[in-house]
Amino acid sequence: MALEKLGGSLSSAIHKILRQPIVDEAAVKELVRDLQRALLQSDVNVQLVLSLSKRIEERALKEKLPQGISRRDHVVKVVYEELTKLLGESPAKIDLSPGRMQTIMLVGIQGSGKTTTAAKMARYYQKRGLKSAIVCADTYRPGAFEQLRQLAEKAGIPVYGGDGEKEPTQIASEGVEQFRTEGFDIIIIDTAGRHKNEADLIREMVIMSERIHPSQVTMVIDATIGQLAAS
Repeated sequence: MALEKLGGSLSSAIHKILRQPIVDEAAVKELVRDLQRALLQSDVNVQLVLSLSKRIEERALKEKLPQGISRRDHVVKVVYEELTKLLGESPAKIDLSPGRMQTIMLVGIQGSGKTTTAAKMARYYQKRGLKSAIVCADTYRPGAFEQLRQLAEKAGIPVYGGDGEKEPTQIASEGVEQFRTEGFDIIIIDTAGRHKNEADLIREMVIMSERIHPSQVTMVIDATIGQLAAS
């Protein structure tokens, strides 16, 4: 819902300048104010908004127009490029070649959705012809292994885990090794949620990463986290 509202506000700001008969400095500044308002109302970090709007205004007013391109079209292009740069220009690449094992370690705070994400990711890759498996390295949350097992069972995805008698790092290491031996393409490691102030848990996560050497570490966060993402 929040993203839909932001998208609508940004779209309205762009359509507004497209309807302007003349795109001069005043029109550009008005567009920048509309963009700032839309982003701030969506809880985007103030410093990010100011930095973004400054770049848009400077480029829109100072860049030399490409031949055959109107000021209006150039301004819209600048807005698109800067928003794309802010959100990420290209997704992270994962080598999904069959027979080439990839390990994906999921991290994040408590309640961010790592367990359900692990099951969804495994199913996603499974539907694309890759042998997928999950390692439950969360021994702190009661019922974590059982929840993951139930989610994965519906899709026939194997899960390695335990009842908490082993250390999380040991479970992760043994699980990855077992699925590696069995020839799986994608191994997803679901870890316990942890906060930046929990030094012991952060240290455990670092040790686990050093032990299993994941191909990729993916942070799972709540899409409504807002300005907390900046810290």
